Parts: sequence; structure tokens; C-alpha cells
Amino acid sequence: MTGPMSGPMLMVRGLSKSYAGRPVLQDVDLTVDAHEVVCLIGPSGSGKSTLLRCIALLEEVDDGGIWLAGKDLSDPQADVAADRRTIGIVFQAFNLFPHMTVLDNITLAPRKVHRTGRRAARDDARAMLSRFGLA
Repeated sequence: MTGPMSGPMLMVRGLSKSYAGRPVLQDVDLTVDAHEVVCLIGPSGSGKSTLLRCIALLEEVDDGGIWLAGKDLSDPQADVAADRRTIGIVFQAFNLFPHMTVLDNITLAPRKVHRTGRRAARDDARAMLSRFGLA
């Protein structure tokens, strides 16, 4: 399957992931357009975090494809390290740094990975928190 050259910001097609032979994700499709907000809702153990970890290239998928801004992230020739730098993920509370504020946790990656200035990173983080009703 070849991915789109333009279109959705994120596209997942036929994604499957198993652990020790136990399927966690089976043939998952997801499309997210630019500036679209999507919520993953489901019971504990339904695969929400596994899906996000696959999209963020923290888990290797068993089958299917992932495209970000038209780029095939699941291509075996892809530069996974470079692609990971374009994806941000904030884990559930147990993975946050407890000695840091929420704002500091959110701004850590932009400041360290992308060398964003502290003020710009904080402004972006506050805008994002406000957008999601978490300010």
C-alpha cells in the first residue's frame, strides 16, 4: 500500500499489534485532518495507549501502515530516529516527571529536542492547554 502525498495529517490503515500472540490492535484505521482534535475513548486495556505508542514509533507494528503529513512512517527504509523527533506524546500521569509542573513537563521536549526558547515553548503549551480546556 502506498500512502497519500497530500490529504490527512495522520492516516493509519490496517494497523495490527499483538503481544505474545495476543492481539491488542486488529486492523485499525484512523484518519486525522490538520487542525482536527480527536479523542480516543475506551476502557482500560482496549489498546488506546498501544495505538498512540505505535503512532509515535515507540512500538513496532505487526501489520499496517502509518502516514504523517503524507510520509510513510512504517516504511522499512524510514529514519525512525528522525521521524520520532516530529511526534510529541505526553504520557499518562505516572510517566510525568513528578518534580516538574505540568507546564514544565509539556515544554521539556520542545525546548530540548527542537531548541525552542523557554518563553515560546511556554506560550505554545499554554495555548494548547487552553485549546483542550486544561488551562
